[in-house]
Amino acid sequence: MKLKSTFAALTFAGIACFSGNVFSGIDTAAYSHDAYIGVYNNVQWMKTLPDTLKLSELSLPGTHDSMARYGDDDIQTQSMSVADQLNSGIRVLDIRCWHKNDNLIISRAGVTQNATYQDVLNAVDDFLAANPSETVIMRVTEDVVGVNNTRSFSDTYNYIVGKFPGLFLDLQGTTNPTLGEMRGKAVLLQNYSGSPIGINYSEIYKQGTVQDNYKLKTNWDLYGKWEQVKAHFMAASTGDANKIYINFLDGGNGSFPYFVASGHSSHETNAAQLLTGLTTLTSPNTYPDFPRVGCLGKLCSIAFLGTNQLSSKFLADLALNYQSINQLYKNLNINLKLTKRMGIVMMDFPGRSLVNNIIAMNEVLLKKTN
Repeated sequence: MKLKSTFAALTFAGIACFSGNVFSGIDTAAYSHDAYIGVYNNVQWMKTLPDTLKLSELSLPGTHDSMARYGDDDIQTQSMSVADQLNSGIRVLDIRCWHKNDNLIISRAGVTQNATYQDVLNAVDDFLAANPSETVIMRVTEDVVGVNNTRSFSDTYNYIVGKFPGLFLDLQGTTNPTLGEMRGKAVLLQNYSGSPIGINYSEIYKQGTVQDNYKLKTNWDLYGKWEQVKAHFMAASTGDANKIYINFLDGGNGSFPYFVASGHSSHETNAAQLLTGLTTLTSPNTYPDFPRVGCLGKLCSIAFLGTNQLSSKFLADLALNYQSINQLYKNLNINLKLTKRMGIVMMDFPGRSLVNNIIAMNEVLLKKTN
């Protein structure tokens, strides 16, 4: 473990060396609280990828609590509709359902979202019918205790899905389908009890390839969350190509979801960065990836920066410099190589640059496989 941590530190240092300081600029297009982010050129971005690529080999932008568009700042995690998310390049959805009156109501922490699971499937079905080169991965979770039902969650789920024959991929025993098999289909990540009809999400979690540490006690835990996100990017990049990696950028509890995503003083897309209260005079080496702002000579305030902006820049730098970093490893006789993918990246309030930079990692993968 210590050796692996040393390799990761060398990688981070290499990225900083080749690309400059991480906090040299803020990617203002990585976070968006708007209902439209202007990336509708991503409707068929998977079309040029080889059919032979496995699910585990892809870099896929996804949304955490994809339907949580309504509620206060502690509840809302998205602004775009499912249709707009898919058109913008999102290919993984996170759907929470409340089983009530033998129906599946979309909710987050018991706050209903003015939609049903059938509404979600209508949007996904329409998208895939129009774009058969694409696939949509969907994690489905039972949210809160069911009310006034005559059947199980699983039975109600199967009843609703039965209205969409052929929409979901018949996995036929595989847990890692190829893109060729998935095209034009939805793929279920099953996160509820019942007869197994999808990829078992808990099995992915048990293999240690999911980073989902979402509990922040205060805003000042944001940097620790970012370090976990960053480390998991590297784990995905250097890990087993046959294992599915999932990296959740979101956080909550003691912080608002918009703050974890953006580091902003309020939820607006163009709001100012919140200050940490630290300066380079008293804490020059604290939060090294956070931006230094409002400088008077060498005296600067240290501002918060969200996982969206930090991730977007990190991925852009990694895509640009991974070959140079691999050469550095080779020169140092280090048996480590940055290949593979970033896996599934789950986001709150994604902006266009973050979505595009995740998609671009598949172009790096294409260069590696050609």
